[in-house]
Amino acid sequence: MKRLFAVLFLYFAAHFVHAQEFPKLSLSDFTTDHQKIDTAANAIVLYEVGRTELEYIESESALMVVHHRKVRYKIFNKDGAKYANVELPLYRYGSKFEFTRDIEASTFNLVNGKIEETEMQKSAVFNEKSHEYLQKVKFTLPNIKDNSILEISYKTYSPGINTYKKWEFQTDIPKLYSEYVAIIPASFEYNVTLKGHLPLSDSKSTLLSKYFLLGGVRNDCSKMQYIMKDIPAFKEESYMLARVNYISAITFELESYINNIGARTNYTRTWENIDTELMNEKNFGGQLKNRSAFKEVVPGIIDGKSSNMDKAKAIYDYVQKNIQWNNVGGLYAENGVKKSMETKRGNIADVNLSLIAAMRAAEIEAYPVLFATRDRGIPSYIHPVLADFNGVLCLVKIDGKDYLLDATEKNLPFGQLSIRSINDRGRVIYEKRKSDWVQLANDIPSKATYNILAQLSPEGKLIGTIRIQRSGLRAFDKRREVNSFPSIEEYEEHRAENSASMKIVKIKFENLEEYNNDLIELIDFELDASRNMQGNQFVFNPLIYDRMTKNPFLLEERNYHVDFGASLVDSHQINIKFPEGYQVSNSPKNTAMALPENAARYTFRSAFEDNTLMLQQSLSLNHPIYTPEEYFHLKEFFSRIIEQQASTFHFKKI
Repeated sequence: MKRLFAVLFLYFAAHFVHAQEFPKLSLSDFTTDHQKIDTAANAIVLYEVGRTELEYIESESALMVVHHRKVRYKIFNKDGAKYANVELPLYRYGSKFEFTRDIEASTFNLVNGKIEETEMQKSAVFNEKSHEYLQKVKFTLPNIKDNSILEISYKTYSPGINTYKKWEFQTDIPKLYSEYVAIIPASFEYNVTLKGHLPLSDSKSTLLSKYFLLGGVRNDCSKMQYIMKDIPAFKEESYMLARVNYISAITFELESYINNIGARTNYTRTWENIDTELMNEKNFGGQLKNRSAFKEVVPGIIDGKSSNMDKAKAIYDYVQKNIQWNNVGGLYAENGVKKSMETKRGNIADVNLSLIAAMRAAEIEAYPVLFATRDRGIPSYIHPVLADFNGVLCLVKIDGKDYLLDATEKNLPFGQLSIRSINDRGRVIYEKRKSDWVQLANDIPSKATYNILAQLSPEGKLIGTIRIQRSGLRAFDKRREVNSFPSIEEYEEHRAENSASMKIVKIKFENLEEYNNDLIELIDFELDASRNMQGNQFVFNPLIYDRMTKNPFLLEERNYHVDFGASLVDSHQINIKFPEGYQVSNSPKNTAMALPENAARYTFRSAFEDNTLMLQQSLSLNHPIYTPEEYFHLKEFFSRIIEQQASTFHFKKI
């Protein structure tokens, strides 16, 4: 890359072309009812253009990627006023940060039939340092009202010429028009990727003859223009991967460059290149070889353990408890295995590379797995991009089976991943053969079983115990919730204060610290059901705990997968003893329903015998992931479950 900069320094003279002129603001922009396009939206983008090209910046003595964006918003209400608060992230490339210039912003309001402009003052713009790799430019537009129109324009300058600016056509509010132009010299070849399910309204490629001056000769460029119109807002919903995987956007990555004498430099790497690079890197491969850090401790950890499985679990437990994750991601060790052991702290690579080194010190086969956290987006399959990954996991092979481990999560059982790490796939790095993809998934279902035993007094007070047995992600999430409180007593107090429907008398846990066992929670409760008694009539819903009341799926159409992270199993077994003299006058019908190919199943059965109401309910979501084609059926399935669970039993005292 340094060589590339040197060549460009000597030979390029760039000519910046201003972004396309906006259409003139008119009265109709204010009077048209744009909210009818999406009644849930608080604002809309009326017009947006972006343009990216290379420009030699004299003050920086460097060629830079210059990105010019201009956008026009219309604010519908006070909730849409957030778009008047602008943050521009600026990233560090080597020793230099990106920077901004030519920030202009105005608010337009319709007053007495005339358009009035309020310009933002330069003093409203300020810089904020987030961390050593990120700074932000922030500003707020003035005089915001309902129906205000905002215009914002700025340029960003980036030294990272191997990637052009990513352009997102789709965002969380609708857009009427979005246009992006990329000016690419003929000597540069970029991989261009259009993501998302929305089609372009138009695209054009135009030759800009003799646009760049190279070695005394003007060279051609391609002007690539992409237009999308009437873009719906991207609607986020429960149980989805990062929105970056699904929104309609266009990205560029430098593949090769041809210098002035015709020599080609390739920037697209193969996995073989990356494998070698990682294993030769002292803060990655070098740490895996550092078995000496565990030479003294490993024998004590595995003492008395005869099988590799028992040894691996003991080592996992030791690293989990003895190296604290500092909540920093990364592919490379920050402190190194030895120092992390000494200080008992490190980033995600420190922790899990230490785990791998310890496994290898015990002669257990273990390898690093590159992965991207769920909020980052799925790594590219098309060509390797090391920047797609932001963490390392451990893969161990025991008796012919693979186990994925993450020792950064203190409540996570051996062989399971948290929802943060379940993001489609990771890349296993081997020393003696080519790396390969591995699915990031949990084989163990996320399961919760509720057993409710209670007795109803003649006055209508329900007293009983709820026993909840959790496994998989359900157990992990509950342990993490409980351990976020300083003590069980404070957790119990919190639950009591936030339980409006019942009085929680006492909470007790079993296996709270035994992560490889099911978590058991015992709740003693009291519930006043006297308001449900009217004369000799008693109307009651026995699903008093964790009843589903709201459908998590509300979209008419969902163009991305439903991802639960694991298959799910919920079951309720309820036994409520009634006073003498009650009989059922009306009860919900027993039901059983399933999705095609048994992708999901729900059953509901009840009986009233010997003054005891017995109810059994079971929900099984047998696939961790459901496709967009299955979405409608899944949505309807949940709607029918909610309807069934809302049903009441009618009793009559005789």
